[in-house]
Amino acid sequence: MITDGTDSFFGSRTIFQSVHDFGDFEKIIAFGSSTAESKKMLLSRNARYSGLIDVLEFAEGGAAELSAAFGTVNTWLAVNADEADVLEQLKAAQAAGVRRAFVHVSSSESPTLDVAAVEAAMAGGSLAYTLMRTGGLTKTGSGGGLIVSEMDLPTCDEVPIEDVFRFITEAITLPEAEGRAFSLCPTGDSEQLREMRRAGCSRREEVVALLKGQIAVSAGDDAAQEPSAEEAAEIAKSEEEKKAEREEELKTLLARARQRGEETQKKMAEEEAAKAALREERNTYFAATQPIDEDGKGIKEGDGDGDGDGDSDSDGDGDGDGGETKPGSGDDKPKKDGGDDDDDDGLALV
Repeated sequence: MITDGTDSFFGSRTIFQSVHDFGDFEKIIAFGSSTAESKKMLLSRNARYSGLIDVLEFAEGGAAELSAAFGTVNTWLAVNADEADVLEQLKAAQAAGVRRAFVHVSSSESPTLDVAAVEAAMAGGSLAYTLMRTGGLTKTGSGGGLIVSEMDLPTCDEVPIEDVFRFITEAITLPEAEGRAFSLCPTGDSEQLREMRRAGCSRREEVVALLKGQIAVSAGDDAAQEPSAEEAAEIAKSEEEKKAEREEELKTLLARARQRGEETQKKMAEEEAAKAALREERNTYFAATQPIDEDGKGIKEGDGDGDGDGDSDSDGDGDGDGGETKPGSGDDKPKKDGGDDDDDDGLALV
């Protein structure tokens, strides 16, 4: 079930298509205050052609109806959630038996959501929750750098809505995102993500790397109070170790992606060679079994072979065995018994 804290799916309608395209859900319920308004936002031509309309259902109402609707689903996704309502909604979802909840809040400044209260309320329960905060959502600039950081980060700039919804679609089914509260913010350093994409890593692998902290911003971006010499040495050592671990894990991911690419290329080459061998075998078979046509080699029935049974004699004396009788030749003698043979002679003369 998907809800929008703004009470309108106008700004979040593309999340339904993303969940349908990349998720695996038997049905997707759009819950809002008005089913008619929800249908206006979501029933599009793309929804019909993609098959989204076949799994899309609608429900409407207020807080009481939402609590009842929780009992019909096992996953809840809240987009642009109202921070003041998140805690009570999570409690209602847990009481109704919802197993997975992913709550997204949009706040450029430090959010007011009480994360500690949420953690205390969810402790010991069966609900696996995720709290994710982003800055404002923009329609442009997708494909850039992203970074996962602390939930209470003072500021978080605008993030492309396509990148955010794609991240949510993967993270909602990843154990690395469960029981966590974090911010997803843009960064100017996108080289690590680009390197993963060039190596053939999937979007899901990118999200896992972000959640594990394997994607980090370049050093020198933060301005903090200078620590003591001992603290600086300890921090430097710790940071170097963490950086080495992240780089090693990233290298492992890239190596796996390259290996998959090489295996795919090798498999394609083997398949192409097998197809070429099959084509050659078929061509050889058809060439061997093809009958000789009229212009082919070989002696055809009725052809003259110079053995005397042709139509003429080579010396022109008219005594060929199967030659045509010539008018006035020595063979035009009347038959003794006459009769029909005379007619034949006449025809021959004609």
